[in-house]
Amino acid sequence: MDDPRYSNFWQQRYERGKPGWDKGEPAPPLLGAFAGRQPDYGGKILVPGCGFGHEAMYLVHLGFDVVAVDFASAPIADLRMRAAGLSLLALQCDIFTLPQEYSGYFDLVVEHTCFCAIPLERRGEYAKTMAGVLGDGGQLLGLFWELGEEDGPPFNTSPQDLHDNFDPFFIFDTIEKPDNSFPGRQDEEWLVRMTRR
Repeated sequence: MDDPRYSNFWQQRYERGKPGWDKGEPAPPLLGAFAGRQPDYGGKILVPGCGFGHEAMYLVHLGFDVVAVDFASAPIADLRMRAAGLSLLALQCDIFTLPQEYSGYFDLVVEHTCFCAIPLERRGEYAKTMAGVLGDGGQLLGLFWELGEEDGPPFNTSPQDLHDNFDPFFIFDTIEKPDNSFPGRQDEEWLVRMTRR
């Protein structure tokens, strides 16, 4: 089914081989947000649309408790094998139907290439869902992709898109263009920190 609202759309892309969005390692701007210091985020982190879980694995090795979620079964199966024995739960499900036990559960959401995969009409719902899984003072650290194309996925994400969808649920703390993006993504990404209202 060629529709990003369904898990088969994503599963087929993994079955065809390494998907184009996967770089085989955590995104450098997100590494930079954690490197050299233990951030004063809490201990429980959600990584939505985790794919093969490069950021999730990095975060669990820093000592965080991580729940990594993806729509497709292939990357989750791979991540479960690599994360055996670690404080990381790899969960296959629709991000919009997370178990109720995660309401207000997390201290931090780490977002990378999930928002750009969400159909445009559901972006506001995604922002609301992310706010709903965060506790008081919870934060979202996101690396968003402004690729300058209208078709998708991935769907273009400008700072205005972010404000339109996240402002009802979050206060923006910082928004900046990182200088250490992957090759081919320089000047196309926004590193954003926001706090749940």
